[in-house]
Amino acid sequence: MKVSIIIPVYNVSQFIERCLYSAFNQTYSGIEYILVDDATPDNSMEIVEKILHNHPRQEAVKIVRHSENKGLSAARNTGVKASSGEYIFFLDSDDELASDCIETLVSAIGDQDIDFVIGEITVIGNKRKAYPLLLLENGIYQGNDFILDSFLTKKWYEMACNKLVKRSIFSEKKAWFAEGIVHEDTLWSFQLALAAQSMAVTHTPTYIYHIQTNSITQKKSPRNIDSFYLVLEKIIRLARQSNLFDTHTFIYPYLENLRIFFIKTLVKNDFDKEYVLKQKKKLDILFNENVWTERRKSFVTFWKEILLSIAIYIKYKL
Repeated sequence: MKVSIIIPVYNVSQFIERCLYSAFNQTYSGIEYILVDDATPDNSMEIVEKILHNHPRQEAVKIVRHSENKGLSAARNTGVKASSGEYIFFLDSDDELASDCIETLVSAIGDQDIDFVIGEITVIGNKRKAYPLLLLENGIYQGNDFILDSFLTKKWYEMACNKLVKRSIFSEKKAWFAEGIVHEDTLWSFQLALAAQSMAVTHTPTYIYHIQTNSITQKKSPRNIDSFYLVLEKIIRLARQSNLFDTHTFIYPYLENLRIFFIKTLVKNDFDKEYVLKQKKKLDILFNENVWTERRKSFVTFWKEILLSIAIYIKYKL
């Protein structure tokens, strides 16, 4: 079985050597490496070229270049289109892999036809409890209803990395990354949960996730808010198209939790008062018109929003 590891490269000169060597030192041999130079402004690609020179796996490496910076989602999409593996694996260039990562994930498939495999993550640079755990037991799970409900109830994480994904999820199910936004993993994993009919789980640690203090996941800006609103809008539309509000009741608490996260982000960051009020109003309209049409918001969500509204009132002296 051939596996394509997609590695976007942008402004990661500090980390790319560690990342590449962890990818090249895999115990599994059937790997191709797609490096996407997303018009990086630093010397990351010079380091890549130096590492590849006379490296035993250089023939398995394909470099694709963007003429201008397009962002992580576009780089991943480009990598998938340039790849030829039966399964796709995303590796961020500031992270690294356990030496038996791909072998472990492939072994979890066995001789079955599985849409994706998910492994355990080791987190470095922050407290592990701050990141979602993998709450399903080892094994193979069949049926979209289970996969979707287990995602909506946060039994498996939404990070795109550390998932071995069958090519047909992209080529046939059209679960591509939305380009030009952040929070793309939230939307993409929702699409994966909608599309997949089978999944495998292994609790063997396969991915080493390094938390960078200056990363976009740590600092929130208007772009984060605007992107997250677009993600919410798209998820709600997909849920409507798939009739989830009638068939999967877990969609309600899932969306309400995303809504609370959205409002908390507005409260915790130093945004302009008018911007906060505008975004909150847009959010209210989105949920009132599309989510709470047949079912009211939950009691827990109601009281959480009361507290957040008080926090906004105090912060902005309304």
